[in-house]
Parts: sequence; structure tokens; C-alpha cells
Amino acid sequence: MTSVDAEPTASGRFARSLRAELRNVRTTRGTRWALGLTASLWVIVGAGVALIAVLLDATTVSVGAALLGMGSAVTIFIPILAIFIMAADWQSRDVLTTYVLEPRRHIVFFAKVLAAVIVCATLVLAAALLAVVFTAVLALVSGAAITWNADAETIAVLLWSAAVGTVSGIAYGAATQRVAIAIVFSLVQGFVIDPLLTLVPHGVGNWFRLSAIADAGSSGGAIGPALTAGVLWLVVPLAVGFVRNQRADVQ
Repeated sequence: MTSVDAEPTASGRFARSLRAELRNVRTTRGTRWALGLTASLWVIVGAGVALIAVLLDATTVSVGAALLGMGSAVTIFIPILAIFIMAADWQSRDVLTTYVLEPRRHIVFFAKVLAAVIVCATLVLAAALLAVVFTAVLALVSGAAITWNADAETIAVLLWSAAVGTVSGIAYGAATQRVAIAIVFSLVQGFVIDPLLTLVPHGVGNWFRLSAIADAGSSGGAIGPALTAGVLWLVVPLAVGFVRNQRADVQ
């Protein structure tokens, strides 16, 4: 009498796909390079910000300044890492293997999304710890006093900005399914489109700037522009990406 393996449940399929996507972060060459480069640059940025703070004021070292400096690097590189997680395997035959093992494409899509969130959140926490460690080490070496001026609002703004960056990277990677195109679009959007929108008369352009979503995390941010920008830059690309994930030819 032969036994037949039970069909995995939906949760079991999702957990299996999530493990596979998290493993791909370590094994896919492009994603691995992006992860290593991001971590290395954060170390450099963290050390540089702490050193500059000491050069400007040799008596104190500010934890808040180190966190803000690290946060600026986070907002740039977190979307790029999320893009790699969402789109890297579409440029190789790895995606073919993925859909052979799990033909239910919506499960793979949401597994990629959760994998990107997990990896990016882990790196953000690591970056915050690095900022504190660099500050403490530099204060010890230089004999300066540590100023623990990182209030709850500063930390909340940094976490919110990292969350916006993660979701935008997921959205652009899913919508384009091409790493290079998504990265270029992310950089152009942040450094060209957003600044140009500020020049639109009567402040209309502010309703369509991606940074309006990040600004909503601070006390002076407005909810209306954040919702408008969220629909334009996050919801629409995510919807397009989901549809493309379901219909795109796998080659």
C-alpha cells in the first residue's frame, strides 16, 4: 500500500515560497552584491558622519546626528535593495524554476514582497545600531561626551522614511520586472521628478511628490498630499506589478 503526500495548504505553500525568496537574497548574485554594497556603504556613511560630528564639535558626539546621517543613506539604498529582491530573477532563468516549484503566482508575488520587507527592516535596524555603535566608539576614542538626543519623533520619521523607501522599491521592481530600469526610475523620481514638482505654481506639485508620503510621518506633514502621492507612486505600480506577475511570459 503506497502513501500519497498530502497537498500543501496555502499557508504551507506561502511559507515554502518565503523561505525560497529569503534564500535567493543570499544566493542570487545581483541581490547578494546589492546587499553587500548597501551594508558596506552604510558602514562608511556611519563612520563618516560620526567623524564629521567630532571634527565640528570635539566635546560632544550626537547620536541623533548619526541616526539622521545614516537615515539619509537608508532612504537611497533601501529602494534599490527591494528592487533587486522583486525583479532580479526575472532577468535570469531562476524565475522559470520558481514557477515550476510554485505555479500559483500570487503566492510567489506576496512571498517576494514579505521577503523584501523582512530584509529591508533587518538592515534598517542594523543601520540604527551601527550609528549608535560608531557614536559610542568615536566618543570613547576622542574623549568626547555622548549626547543622546534621538527623540521618539526622530526615530519615527526615520522608520517611516525607510518604510516608504521599501514599498517604493517593491512597487517599481514589481511594475518593471527589470532591475536597471527600476533603479534608474527610482533615482530619477527622487532626484529629478520630486524637485521639479516643487516648481509647479500654487503648490500643486507637492500633491504628487513621493517625499510628501515621508513628510507625513513628521509633525508638519500633510495627509492629503501623502494620500495622492501614495496612490500615484505606490498603489498604481504595485497593482501593475501584481497584474504583470500573473500574466507575464516566463522565459
